[in-house]
Amino acid sequence: MNSEDHLPVGSTDPADVDPDSLTDKPPAWIRWFRGPDPATPVETAWRWGFPLLLLVAVIWSGTLMVDGLRTILNSEEGQTRVAVTNPSAPGFEAFVEQTWSMLVVTEDEDSNLVGVAVLAVSDRVEGGGTVLLVPGDLYVDACGGAACRLADLHGADGIASLRALLGSLLGTDFTGVALLTPTSWTNLVKPVSPLPIGLKHDLFQTIEDGTSVVRFSAADNSLVAGDVVNLLALPDRGGSIGILRRHSMFWEAWLSVVAAGAEPSRNLPAVDMELVRMVETLARGEMRVETSPWVMSGESMVADPAALEQITDAMFPFPIPTGSGSAPTVRLLNGTGDFGIDAYARQVVRAAGVDIAVVGNFRNFNVIQTRVVYREPEMQELATALAVAIHAGVILDEAASPAADLTVVIGADFTARAG
Repeated sequence: MNSEDHLPVGSTDPADVDPDSLTDKPPAWIRWFRGPDPATPVETAWRWGFPLLLLVAVIWSGTLMVDGLRTILNSEEGQTRVAVTNPSAPGFEAFVEQTWSMLVVTEDEDSNLVGVAVLAVSDRVEGGGTVLLVPGDLYVDACGGAACRLADLHGADGIASLRALLGSLLGTDFTGVALLTPTSWTNLVKPVSPLPIGLKHDLFQTIEDGTSVVRFSAADNSLVAGDVVNLLALPDRGGSIGILRRHSMFWEAWLSVVAAGAEPSRNLPAVDMELVRMVETLARGEMRVETSPWVMSGESMVADPAALEQITDAMFPFPIPTGSGSAPTVRLLNGTGDFGIDAYARQVVRAAGVDIAVVGNFRNFNVIQTRVVYREPEMQELATALAVAIHAGVILDEAASPAADLTVVIGADFTARAG
């Protein structure tokens, strides 16, 4: 018999021995009754500290989120930038709106050129502007390198060539083009027909048998809508100058009548045409009809370059580029507070071959030296060329506004040069 088969009474199998009985700990049932042993300081700190830290983190994150949303939704508070809306205040800036203009071409029933007018609005809200009359007898270098009349160019190549030539001559393209026939003029003038005019002398027309008869009498001094193109097309004993003056007389008379009364739109046809809207805008403000840039040179009518430049600068403060290539854009800022130099500054800067995209005021009016600012190194050469042209300094500022290629800040030295 093996000793393993019979254990002494009171002996215990090692497998049945409770390990707890081998230690100083009380029995398990007593420990259960007493509850868990007291935690160590580290366990206590971890047990209570981690949830507390987690709670603080959640509350702080929520606070930051609410504060961020409040800042975004209430952007006028805190460190936000307020838009400057006063044009005379430091920091004001605005993108320019190119001058609203139109090339108006008048043809007779046989599509011959009768007259050309360039309309430009000075203020879209307040109205007013200029009508520049261009004589059909104007000689231009546009017919295969030889001089020819504007009417000849129109007859050979049409309105597109006329637009290109006048765009080059005036230094601007046009917002739109209107072709007016005798019927078109009849409809335009009908609301105020008959139109009072002031002929200085009778106008004669040659009929089929070669006889000259009075077509418009100076004693009548009225024009019905259906006769507008006939009046404009007749020759004049004063030659090209006489015809130009008659065109001027008609435009002044028509625009004056349209402007009479509180609402110029009532004196125009009720049609949705850009030309009608433009004439109505012109009639709401101060208007002028210009013929002064054209002078006689011998037997030919030509342009007076100085007079033409002066008029076009006034008519087109923000011209539409005519070339296919894009010129550098400029942000032009007044740093002096003297707003009387703005027009002159635009002329000087534009003459350097750039397009003005933004106008406004510098952040203060204490600028002494005029400067050209560029933000990208590759613009340095253009900035230097512009600075030389306008007698300014050059500054590299990588934080400059990207609204234009270059920024020109007008200083007190520019005001002194402007006189």
